[in-house]
Amino acid sequence: MVSAIDQQQWSVLLGSDLQQKPESTDVATPELNAETSSLTQLLLAGEYGLALKTSVAADIFGTQLTDADAEVIALDASLDLPAFLTKRMNTYVNSTPSSPSTTSSASLDVLFVGIAALYAFVQAGWTGPEIGFEPIDILPTLVRVKATDLDKQALDKLAVGGETTYHLSRQVLFLHFARILLVDNLETLKKDPVVAKTAPWWALRTLFLQQRALEGPTGLLQEEMLTLANDIESVLTEETKLENGTLEAIDKKEAMTRFWIEKGLVLHWYTEDTKAYDTFQKAQSASGLRFKVTGALGKRTKFQQFDTSQLVVVAESSRELASSRASAYKSNAGSGPKNLEHNDDTILEKVQFTELSEEERARLGDLELDPSKKVEDLHPIDHGLLLAFCLNIKNTNPAHGLTVEQMFPYVTRVLETPNNWTVYTMALLLRSRLESDKSRTVERGALQLQALVDQTKIEDETSTTRERMHHFFSVLLPSKWELEKELAEQYMSLGVVRSAMDIFERLELWEDVIACHQFLDQPEKAKALCRELLVKNPTNAKLLCIIGDLDEDPEKFKEAWEVSGHRFARAQRSLGAYYFKRQQYKEAMPCYQHALKINPLYENSWFILGCIGMQLEDFDVATAAFTKVVSIDQGNGEAWNNLAAIHMRRNDNLDAQHALRQALKEKRESWKIWSNYMYCSLDIGDFTEAIRAMGMVVELKWKQRKEDKENDEIVDIVILDRIVQGLTRDLKDLYSRRVAFQESKIEDLLLGITNRITNDPRIWRICGKFYFWQKNYPECLECHLKAYRSVIHNPKIETDNAEFETAVEAAIEMVDWYRNLGSLTFKDGEGQEQVVAKDWAYRSKQMIKSLMARTRDSWEEVAAYEKLKDTMENLKSEK
Repeated sequence: MVSAIDQQQWSVLLGSDLQQKPESTDVATPELNAETSSLTQLLLAGEYGLALKTSVAADIFGTQLTDADAEVIALDASLDLPAFLTKRMNTYVNSTPSSPSTTSSASLDVLFVGIAALYAFVQAGWTGPEIGFEPIDILPTLVRVKATDLDKQALDKLAVGGETTYHLSRQVLFLHFARILLVDNLETLKKDPVVAKTAPWWALRTLFLQQRALEGPTGLLQEEMLTLANDIESVLTEETKLENGTLEAIDKKEAMTRFWIEKGLVLHWYTEDTKAYDTFQKAQSASGLRFKVTGALGKRTKFQQFDTSQLVVVAESSRELASSRASAYKSNAGSGPKNLEHNDDTILEKVQFTELSEEERARLGDLELDPSKKVEDLHPIDHGLLLAFCLNIKNTNPAHGLTVEQMFPYVTRVLETPNNWTVYTMALLLRSRLESDKSRTVERGALQLQALVDQTKIEDETSTTRERMHHFFSVLLPSKWELEKELAEQYMSLGVVRSAMDIFERLELWEDVIACHQFLDQPEKAKALCRELLVKNPTNAKLLCIIGDLDEDPEKFKEAWEVSGHRFARAQRSLGAYYFKRQQYKEAMPCYQHALKINPLYENSWFILGCIGMQLEDFDVATAAFTKVVSIDQGNGEAWNNLAAIHMRRNDNLDAQHALRQALKEKRESWKIWSNYMYCSLDIGDFTEAIRAMGMVVELKWKQRKEDKENDEIVDIVILDRIVQGLTRDLKDLYSRRVAFQESKIEDLLLGITNRITNDPRIWRICGKFYFWQKNYPECLECHLKAYRSVIHNPKIETDNAEFETAVEAAIEMVDWYRNLGSLTFKDGEGQEQVVAKDWAYRSKQMIKSLMARTRDSWEEVAAYEKLKDTMENLKSEK
């Protein structure tokens, strides 16, 4: 028999009634008291304010307690809200009869009250509309006059890892209540085996909202959330295996999809993008969503005469999910948030696709595409999943126009079939962000963002609170103040600084207000504002850091560190940056170490610490720092490169090569990294990679020379010579293979170099070595002749004695090559045997004669000229 408690907690988690099994009409309702059933219905209806005013909530929060009650007096004296609520919660659970069903019901009551508080915080700060009362109103009457003190305490308690909670967070006490009931007392809730199934999931949601209310990421919350995610995964795995459990097949599908999306969003928040993508793929597998990004012919502008290829996302939900509980997620009162139109004289509102013939549609494969026809609706959870994949594209690609074009089709697909207020709002927000960098769409983007900010302030007839909350945790919808901040930043990018400043001032984001003053070239106003704020709040560590930045005064950073009780990591980061800019590395290192001990998720701080370690030659610190950087962001090419440099300093070239290979995945256009990779590969005997790396170095440096007109040497002659020597000396590579197997690649490398550089005799001589090893004597002789010509083309031969002596040595060397190779034979293309140079003696005489005639007036009396005479005399005796 299905447990009614189990059924109701899963209903609340999924946001709607579960699919009823035909045989489940005899659900054991007696185990649920009237209050629990009432709470369930209120939560499902989105009436969170009413849920917090039920008798159950009143018992837990002590709403009806008199001023003379000992617990109230203790709370009034200490303002220790966690202790008060924990005691009230335990009293409530333990005061019920000891039967398993009633104990479970009491635990479920506590869980539901915590959920109501969590949703109330979301309603106040994210979705709106106003809930109608303040959180202090559900506490005992005696402490309500201390609302300000309790708010400050909540902000302080919710701060984690040196990251402070936004001080104007709406009704933050609701989040504090939820944190106490759902997180701090999670182990108490988990004592009940039934409630333990969903309690960790709500704890995860609470922690993620707490993280999003903080000013920066913190590793402590990340670790807690991932641990909870593992617990949830275990519960869901067991639950989905049960054939006659609480969840029907469709509920299992939706629960697993929601979980993987929510876990993926957590990973995405902490920029663990590879793991996030894998998790989103698991969500797609659970959902049954099928989609692909493809191309279709269409027109984007009104006056376009011909069709061009347009990116489009083709998607369809699984049949089971698409047909389930339509009324639970489709709005019956309109289309939701306002979607502004372009009203542009050129751009179409949406791409006008060309209709395909039946034959063309048949060739498209499993997912048919005819964009000109009606697009099928998707389940909102699949809409959220498409937006999650869209966000992942942004995090895993550079800030580039192509990235924007790649993201647009995902957003467009969601906007085509709106069916949930929250998901639709998120899609409009993403479109607004994508349009902010285009001149023709930036105006619509800004106006759309303004419309999204405005919509949460009023009662929206097109959606209910229930609908707004239904998929809230499946998207990364920003809070109201974050949306307003984003709007102000959009204004800043458009140059509307005054309007941006007004918003920042209203949000009391003083750092951004000061940035506006600096943008307007008003540094004194910025300093005056900061000092004025410090007079009102002299112990504000953040303001002390801001004035420290403005005045470049390290004492302010130290003061901020002290007033925060050594908890404000930014103070140490700012102090470390102050010393680092002045190359005071010994002073900077402990500052960054203190900051990172408090909050280890700041990638840039780890990178700077690694650079400091390299400067001080403390390679243990540098290695640990750069290793942490690449663990946070595997795509940080500079960190991989620096890590490789450290390994090379320690003669650990195998690890260095691995690090450089990772660096090149992200910095493929950096000739410096390719150059390091070339040196490292050759040192360990990996000739294959050394040859490839040298080719890339030559290509990239040649391209840079053409663009920047720089005169850096393009080819490392020593490395090129070593590569050819590996061939001519019959060496073996890292994998015990003869270098001779790379003959064709070495020849391609030499040809690529000589096609670009024709005037370096050293390169031609190395080419001569290669062709001599090949026994291609005509080509070998030709290379040495080109080397000689490169030398004598130098105009300084007639004025610089050293250059003249170099030319003489080159001429004598060329005579030797004529003498040694001229009489040898080779087979031509037709297989006929030919002499390399029958007239080698004549050529040699003409070469020496020409050089002597050119330099006679300048150098006839020097010893080098006498060498030319002797060489000519010897050649006269040659046949």
